[in-house]
Amino acid sequence: MASTAASTTGTTGTAWSPARVYLVASGVFLIAASLAGFALSTAFPSSAGAVETADNPHILGIFETNGWHNLAATISGTISLAFASRPQWARTGAFVKGSMYTVVTIAIAVWGPETFLIASNAADQVVHGTMAVAGLGTALAT
Repeated sequence: MASTAASTTGTTGTAWSPARVYLVASGVFLIAASLAGFALSTAFPSSAGAVETADNPHILGIFETNGWHNLAATISGTISLAFASRPQWARTGAFVKGSMYTVVTIAIAVWGPETFLIASNAADQVVHGTMAVAGLGTALAT
């Protein structure tokens, strides 16, 4: 009986592993944030100067956004939910997402968000960094 219980957990079973919970939570958060962002801004600036001079709205008065940032959140959230749809993909998905957000956090810190045409501020960087640590941490915990 113990072997049956073990086979329904972890990366190949149906249990809600830490990685799978992370993927669903981050996916829902990102899609909700992107929908709120698109309600505020559908601007897709075409140059770094346009990003800097644009009046970029803030979701909940905190997170700076523009169309590119909203699109990135939509894609990232969709990828999260896709990985979460299969329990056996959860660990890989959390590792991929954690690694991706590590790169995003470092790249924005080094080169600035306007380099990538997105509107982003310190609050966004806290979210990016948290998602990086949580993704890698839950992948290791799964």
